[in-house]
Amino acid sequence: MKKLKAFWLRRSIATRLTALTALMLALVCALWTWFSMQRANDHIMQQRYSYLEYIQQILLDKLELHVPDSDHLPLPDSESYWKLRFDYARWTSSNSSTPFILQYAVGDEIVSLTSPLTIIQTVSAHDAPVYHNVIIDLGGFSEADICSLQQCAQTVTPEWSGNSPYWTVYGTVKGLEEDEFSKITYLVANRIVSCVDEQTWHAQTPVEETTSQRLFFQNIFADNNAMEQYFDALHFLQYRQREDRTQAGLDALQTRDFSSTVSGNGYSTLFLAYTSDYTNEISLYFRYIPFLMALVYILVLFLFYQGVRWAVVYPLYDTTHQAQHVAHLEFDAFHPDTARGDEIGDLNRALADMAGDLHQRWDSERDLEDRRQQFVAAASHDLKTPLALIGGYAEAIAQDISPEENARYLAAIEQETGRMNSLVREMLDYTRLDRTDELKHRTAIDLSALLRSLLDEYAPLFEHRRLTVHLADGIRIRGDETLLRRAFGCLLENAAKYSPDDGRVTVTLRRGGGPLFTVENDCDPIPENELPRLFEMFYRSDKARNRAGGHGLGLAITQKILALHGLICRAENTETGVCFSVSVR
Repeated sequence: MKKLKAFWLRRSIATRLTALTALMLALVCALWTWFSMQRANDHIMQQRYSYLEYIQQILLDKLELHVPDSDHLPLPDSESYWKLRFDYARWTSSNSSTPFILQYAVGDEIVSLTSPLTIIQTVSAHDAPVYHNVIIDLGGFSEADICSLQQCAQTVTPEWSGNSPYWTVYGTVKGLEEDEFSKITYLVANRIVSCVDEQTWHAQTPVEETTSQRLFFQNIFADNNAMEQYFDALHFLQYRQREDRTQAGLDALQTRDFSSTVSGNGYSTLFLAYTSDYTNEISLYFRYIPFLMALVYILVLFLFYQGVRWAVVYPLYDTTHQAQHVAHLEFDAFHPDTARGDEIGDLNRALADMAGDLHQRWDSERDLEDRRQQFVAAASHDLKTPLALIGGYAEAIAQDISPEENARYLAAIEQETGRMNSLVREMLDYTRLDRTDELKHRTAIDLSALLRSLLDEYAPLFEHRRLTVHLADGIRIRGDETLLRRAFGCLLENAAKYSPDDGRVTVTLRRGGGPLFTVENDCDPIPENELPRLFEMFYRSDKARNRAGGHGLGLAITQKILALHGLICRAENTETGVCFSVSVR
């Protein structure tokens, strides 16, 4: 079972769906064939019984034509008997596949009139004004004789090749009918002689030989199978009219496919059988249908297979190809079909969303990696100088120098070590803030009081600057007071540090109608392309990239702190300097 399941799952979707559809179609075709066969069988049986009813009505009408009532039933070998038989002989000459037995009683005698078995011979005469047909009744001959005659008619010896072999039929004329156009002679045969080998056949019930007729060889039946069908049906009818018949015996005799019926008119009983070939009859209904059905079946499966490939497989191939672009991070080549409204469209849209998130994360990771590299490079640059100085001072101290120089070098080493400690602390603070998504502990802070406290703390920085302060009262914010003091203190410190002596510094805290907080100072303008980068790690403008300046982490840390409080800081040039503004996101 596992191997079968593995084999099944290794097939393509189109193949599996087509296989399932083929099974369902086969089931539908089987059911349709079964129902069609049932309907065809019912129709065939209905046609058979309709035909039997038609034939029995003809036969009974002919009987009533010759026998108006039960008092005039013909005795065997009577004139009326032969008239009735002559009438039946004309009819059976074209209906030899429908044997019948007419049974009636005349006094104490039971008469059984079996359907005449006839051969028609056309007598040609150049001077005859009418067509002359001779109906030869072979009813008096046994079944074996009939079979022998059928076999003789089918065999022609080589010496008769090209000639017309004939039989000479001896018997008596029992009926004659003629008009201005045709003439029919009814001849009951008593003896038949073959011209080929003088073989002779005699009737079981002799009749007087008053005339003879040359009869050219012709089949009594169309073929041997038709002859066998006729006699099988006749045997069945003969057994059916017996009083000691049984259903088992009837079933045993009904070896052929024929339908039978029994009817009568009150003084006679008609046993009628219609022999037929059910296979040929059913083939009339389904002669071309199996081939047409097989063709339509294959065509439907082929179209279904191609339809599944176009509707499902090919779009999935395209989706797989697009997914490979995402797997290889080829986002520029990723163009899925998101306009489809089906499940594949849902898959493409989900893939597009995933690709968008992945692209964003990839860009973020690349930016983060670039920032890491910049961080390492900047940190290495800022640490390299003090380390080099410390190494140089230590090497000088190791030499024999004066106490004054030794003290000066130790002080320098202590100064550079402090700078390195400050840089490391700022780097750790930035890393900690970079990994923090939100503040865990928030309290209500009076921002107005916090800024006044900071201005008092940094008052020495503004001694030689013209400081203007506009602080609205009662502005409160939820956050971490320590972090906010550090962020706003950095902005105030930078404004004081980078403004010249006697330069103007303006600090504003307002309630609505613009930025929440602004600090503006007089200084040389910063190039416009450098303004957005002021908040990056270790970034310092060219004029500030000197050892007297900071480490380039102050504004980056400030931006991180403000972001945690739902604020954002921007820098812009003014007519006289630079303005840093803090706004609510």
